[in-house]
Amino acid sequence: MKIRTLATAGVLTAGIAVIGVLGGGVASAATPIVQPDHGRIGLSLSNAETAALAAGPIPDAIANIVLGSQRWVGRAPGSVITNVDGRASAPDRVVIAEAAAHPGGYVNIYVSDPNNPVTGGYIVQTYQHWN
Repeated sequence: MKIRTLATAGVLTAGIAVIGVLGGGVASAATPIVQPDHGRIGLSLSNAETAALAAGPIPDAIANIVLGSQRWVGRAPGSVITNVDGRASAPDRVVIAEAAAHPGGYVNIYVSDPNNPVTGGYIVQTYQHWN
C-alpha cells in the first residue's frame, strides 16, 4: 500500500513538472496544497495546466497504478459526468478535461494517506472547480 502511494506521488509530481516545462509559461506554476488535518498533499492547477494534464499520459499512468476504488472524484456543480455505483462514470482524463473546458476551470489533485480515516481510504482525490 505504501509503495503504491509513493509511486502515485512520484508520478503526479513528475507529471506536473513536465507540464510546467512543456506546457506552462514563466507565470504558470501549480500551487502546492498541504492539508495535514485531511491527511493529504496536492496541487491546484491553472486552467492551462489542467488542459495539459488532461491531454498527457499522467491520468492513465495514475489509473494503472491506483485502483479505481482508491481514487475519488469531486465533481463541480453542473458536471455532465454521472455516478455509477457511487463512482464517477468517466475516466479521470475526462473529468480533468471537463474542468479545463470551462472558462477558468481547473482541478485540485491530492495524494492521500489511505490509512488516515479522514481520507476514506482514497489514495488520489481529484476535485473539479469552475465558475
